[in-house]
Amino acid sequence: MTTPNADEIYFVLVRPVFLGNIGSFARLLKNFGFRNLRFVDAPKNYKDAEARKMAVGAFDILKSSESFATLNEALADIGFIVGTTTGQQRTQTLLPLVQSLEKVRASSGNKIAIVFGDERNGLSNEEMSLCHILTCIETNKEFPSLNVAQAGCVIAYELSRMRGMTSPHSPIASVVALPTGKSVDEIFDQTAILLDRIDFSRKFNKEVVTKELRRIFYKAELTKRESDLFRGVLHKLNQALECTEVKLDFSED
Repeated sequence: MTTPNADEIYFVLVRPVFLGNIGSFARLLKNFGFRNLRFVDAPKNYKDAEARKMAVGAFDILKSSESFATLNEALADIGFIVGTTTGQQRTQTLLPLVQSLEKVRASSGNKIAIVFGDERNGLSNEEMSLCHILTCIETNKEFPSLNVAQAGCVIAYELSRMRGMTSPHSPIASVVALPTGKSVDEIFDQTAILLDRIDFSRKFNKEVVTKELRRIFYKAELTKRESDLFRGVLHKLNQALECTEVKLDFSED
């Protein structure tokens, strides 16, 4: 089985607070041969002196990093998304890091994101719902929370180790193209329209229903082709229902 190359892996920091952690993250990526760093809602001065100081020789990683206003935008071109959490007060199933890495390996050939929340509160429930899987680093249960740069270092090390364990004589597996974050967002835009049209959900539970449906979608592990087919069906359903609504309005007039 193939493993993703370093250029396929994207590390995404959501709402980072401390410039020291930002610089440290850039450095650890360079330590393990990664280059792709993205920020969501980063501080305006996230490339300033303190971050540069902690980057120590890896300012090129920080300089080439990308900044986005929302997590949806940062994941628009990503095919497989791993969210990180300590697991406290979370209802969504968590996978140990070793199992998560196997799923990352199976997604080779696609862009893969490892998403980290802010130092104080981590990822929100809404942000975690955008992730295919959630993973945690097993630590002392009495003190489970890691500094974000420490967590990033552990995961980057394990990813680089996984790449190093690949034999040059291993058979080359065929790449399975996965739907991007933008494509999945479009599916759930269509889903939201459909739910409204058939009165399936109400304002008070629509968000919960949508999150659960997205979780089911991710569990199905659809390919890009299957996802495109599903999106096309939803689009046609909405078109047909819209035509029916227009006809009903016309007949009532």
